[in-house]
Amino acid sequence: MSCKILAVINQKGGVGKSTISVNLAYGLHLKKKKVLLIDLDPQCHSSCIYCPMIPADKTISAAFTNKKLNLRDIMLSAIVQEKTIDTLNIIPSNIKLATVIEQISGTLYREKILKNHIDKIINDFDYIILDCPPTLGILAINAIYCATSIIVPTSFGKYSLDGMADLLGAIKEIKEGQTYNFFVLKNLYEQRNTQTNKYIHEQLKSLSENTFTTTIRKNEAINQAQITSLPIQVFNPSSKGAQDFNLLTEEVIHYA
Repeated sequence: MSCKILAVINQKGGVGKSTISVNLAYGLHLKKKKVLLIDLDPQCHSSCIYCPMIPADKTISAAFTNKKLNLRDIMLSAIVQEKTIDTLNIIPSNIKLATVIEQISGTLYREKILKNHIDKIINDFDYIILDCPPTLGILAINAIYCATSIIVPTSFGKYSLDGMADLLGAIKEIKEGQTYNFFVLKNLYEQRNTQTNKYIHEQLKSLSENTFTTTIRKNEAINQAQITSLPIQVFNPSSKGAQDFNLLTEEVIHYA
């Protein structure tokens, strides 16, 4: 199987990009897949789950400022419950990633920097997951450019779909001439919010063929898992959250 590169992206914050990236990565690991999670968000939420300590010299920032760098040199094995997982790797982020944008502003072909690095290690993995920042800047553009599948999470709030058309237009422009898959993932679903749910479903009708069947339900266990820096499948494998992410993992394997 050739490596699949999944970019989890939405230019709106609070839709659960990092939560999805972390738990999807672990779900794929449970399916015996070799996984690399790259944290492209300076807020480094994904990094904090799998890296109790983030070495300053081993973050994705280095890849954008050093073309000769090998990504293997900044990869870390994920740590879960003080145990190292060799088949689940992460390249963490930190706040300094925010300054990279200025440093590469004049770099030729800067939208291809990440792809050039990934091409050198792509045969090492079954899946590479890119946790994108909540802005459509150069970091997100790099992720979109090299992705084979793009996952856009949306929450069940009135304003959660704001900017969706602009984002889809930008993706289409960036991926011009490339073959890729595109999926919408409904996240933070609450059954009791019938009117809001109806509104979101109506708004997404035109994208129904590109929407995952799995919906991630709002679940307190997911919040508690984040507090304890654990993937939901480890924190509470019988929870609704774990069940939903297991279903999502199956869909990703079959369709993404």
